[in-house]
Amino acid sequence: MGYIVTVDERGRIVIPKEIRDKLNLKEGSKVEINIENGRIIINVKKITIDDIYGIAGKESVKIEDIEEALGFEDND
Repeated sequence: MGYIVTVDERGRIVIPKEIRDKLNLKEGSKVEINIENGRIIINVKKITIDDIYGIAGKESVKIEDIEEALGFEDND
């Protein structure tokens, strides 16, 4: 199913909530945008260990706090 969205005066579009939920996109999530054969391709940027290595410094941080900060959901 396709969605029709409107480009605003600053060139922005809104990704529908249903899609954001399915892809676990939250405020601050990173996406990569490419053009292929006249189409806009949006890929979700997955966080790797290299992206977060060292962000906690020398402090003790619980993995749950890191996951919450990164927007991961608890699937228990």
